[in-house]
Formats: sequence, structure tokens, C-alpha cells
Amino acid sequence: MGEKIFELRLADFGEGLHEGEILQWYVKPGDRVEKEQPLLEVHTEKLNTEVTSPVSGIMLSIERQEGEIVKVGELLAKIEVDDEDSRLEDTSDISKGAKEVVETSVSTEISSKQEEPEGLFQASFQVTPVNAKTASSLIPRRRGRVLASPAVRRRARETGIDLSLVPGSGPGGRITRKDLETYLASAGSKMAREGPTVKAARQSTMIPSGGEERIPLRGTRRTIAINMRKSKDTAAHYTYFEEVDMTALDDLRQQVKPLAEEKGVKLSYLPLIIKCLVPALKQFPILNSSVDDERQEIIIKHYYNIGIAVDTPDGLIVPVVKNVDQKTIWEIAAEIQDLAARAREGRLRLEDVQGGTFTITSIGNIGGVMATPIIRWPEVAILGVMKRKLRPVVIEKYGKPEIAIRPMIFLSLTLDHRVVDGAVGARFMNVLIKYMENPGLFIFD
Repeated sequence: MGEKIFELRLADFGEGLHEGEILQWYVKPGDRVEKEQPLLEVHTEKLNTEVTSPVSGIMLSIERQEGEIVKVGELLAKIEVDDEDSRLEDTSDISKGAKEVVETSVSTEISSKQEEPEGLFQASFQVTPVNAKTASSLIPRRRGRVLASPAVRRRARETGIDLSLVPGSGPGGRITRKDLETYLASAGSKMAREGPTVKAARQSTMIPSGGEERIPLRGTRRTIAINMRKSKDTAAHYTYFEEVDMTALDDLRQQVKPLAEEKGVKLSYLPLIIKCLVPALKQFPILNSSVDDERQEIIIKHYYNIGIAVDTPDGLIVPVVKNVDQKTIWEIAAEIQDLAARAREGRLRLEDVQGGTFTITSIGNIGGVMATPIIRWPEVAILGVMKRKLRPVVIEKYGKPEIAIRPMIFLSLTLDHRVVDGAVGARFMNVLIKYMENPGLFIFD
């Protein structure tokens, strides 16, 4: 029987994704590969995905290199197939080269600070990198193929961890982000007593003082650069600022905190702000629209899918909470928690980041007074939520002005002036603030 050659081609991931960037090959020519073994990581416009081998055999060649942009259907590699796998009915099936579930490289944490806006989930691990030699004395090495997402594999590479040493708690022994961080924390405490971290030592050796470091513009950061430039070049940005007295929302959160605990959800500001957005968007539907520049049409959406800008080590990504007008605050809060948890574990699906109609970005858990967010084109609006601060303000009580200490935040509403006039944006913000400062109005909607 002659040798059988399998041609691995870039899969069609659907949803209008026509190309991908090769981030990293895990194998090289001459390596033996097993069926379902991860071969490479590819970045699409939306997410990162790990391409696995549909056959067992020997890597004959790698046709496209790291950093190259590859279109759907183009050849990635050739594999000499083992005899038992040589009966493949169609070795040209490009969809066999990728997993069914697209997994992201997102790594995020929900802030535990109750007093600050939490629309932006800030990565917050502080661990000491450990090399495989040190870690080998802690946990026995696992046998067989290691199951882990691209995000977990990247984190392991950055910290010098051999994933075969890490116990996995996911399905089939899959290693989650939490598994890796737990392992790093326990192993890292031992390394901390022995001297400088491996990563710090490596950096001090590679980058001399006063030198320069060049980082390729690749993956998520490259996509961000392209999309942000396209947004700025296409939409006519302008930003409107306002401030909000958060006293009523603070009181509401405290009142329902026991109920939230009973339901097992964390009621941050974010679900409340999302709920306040719905009546404002219904009253001013032009802000819940997008622009079809090719057809020169404004598309007004009569559904409400709110994107949440998430800060990750690789850059910004926006998962979407769908149909918020049809969900309770509890359901929205639970969905945000679920999206964040799956993001931490690198398990976001493609549909989790698609279909947004309006976006919220928040740096409140970091700081900031004002910002001018960039629109997530082709949407026409994005709301920035700043840091909550106690400030002295003049209020009117019983018809008389007086000074009071109130929890205040600034909002930044960036709009596409081609579609939304300044007066419309100001009126929209007035409605949003009315509901944020008087959440009891929900009862009468």
C-alpha cells in the first residue's frame, strides 16, 4: 500500500470569517502526531481557535508559517497517514481540521469591588512562574494528550509550566484556567522562597538596560488595531459627557443583596445599568442601530444585545448579552457571570461575541474620570462608565439647595455623528440617567 497524504486546510468557521492568522505551530516537520492532537493556533477576526489533527501520522511539511494570513481552504500542512487512518473517505474535507467549539484566548476576572462599576472584567492574577523541573516534584506527570484551551496553553508557556504536570478538573481531565492558576499559586510559593522568578531572570538576560524590545503586531492585538482604525476612519466620532448620582442604585443593591446571594448571583452595577439602557434605547432607537456603508443604509435593531468590553492580557474582546429586554436583572447578572467564567477558561463560543447592537465599556474598577471610547463599528454608540467616587455635590432638598456627599460617576457616550445628532444623544443620556437615579421607575414600565 502506497503512502497516504492528508492535506490539512484551514476550516470554514462560518459567520463571515474568511481568513485566519497563524499564531503558533505546536509541531514541526518529522514529528509524529496523533488524531485530535492540537497542531496549531489560529486567530480569526473574532477569536482564537486550536486546530487539531483529524488523522494520526507523521508531519511531512508545514506550508504556512507563523504570522501569515491564510484564507479558508488554503493548505496548512501535509501529514503522512498511518495505515489505520488511510481509509478516510474524503481527505480534502477542510472542516476536519478544526474543533467544533471555537475557544478564545480571553483571560478575565470579575472585580470583587462592590462599590465600583464592573462592566470591564480586569485580569487580576498575581503568580510566580515555575519551571517544569521544579514543578515535577509536586505532581506526577500525566500520560497521553493534554486537553487545554489555547489560552491555557499560552499561559503555561509564558510561565514555563509543563501542562502534563497539572491536574485537570474539566470534562475528560481538561485543564481549565483555574486549574493552572491554582497549580501556579501552590508551586509558585515554593519558588518564591528560592530566589528570583524564572520569568524575571529570563527578561533581565534578554533585554539589556536601555535597549528596545519589538513585539509583533499579531493575533488579538492586530485585530484590535485593524478594527479601531476602521472605526475611526469610517464613523464620525463625538463624545458626550454626563454625571450620575448613584445613591439610589447603591441603596437598591444593598436592599436586594440577600436575595442575590440566595439566587447565587453577584449583582454588580452592570446588570442594573443594562436594564436602565433598555427604556432609553426604546425611546431613541437610532442609538440601537448599525450602518451598512456599502448599501448606504441605517439598520435599526428592534432587539437589544448589549456588548460588554472585557479587558484581557491579549487585548479587548466584547462578549454579548443577548435580548436583555426579555430578561430579568437576575438572568442578566447570571449570564454575565457565565460569560466571564467561560472567558477565564478559554471556552467562549463564536456566537458569544457576535450580534451586538450597543456596547458598554468600563474602566471604573481601575480609575479614570473621563474617556472617549471608540465605537465598535458598525454600531453607532458606545457607553463608557467611569470610576465611582464620593464627591461633594449641591442637591435640592425641600426646595432649598444644600451640599451633600454622594457617590458619583461620569458617563461617556460616544456616537457616530453621521447617524446620531448631538441633541438626540443628550436626550438619550437624560433618559438613561433618569432611570439610573430613579430605578423604582422600572415598576411602572
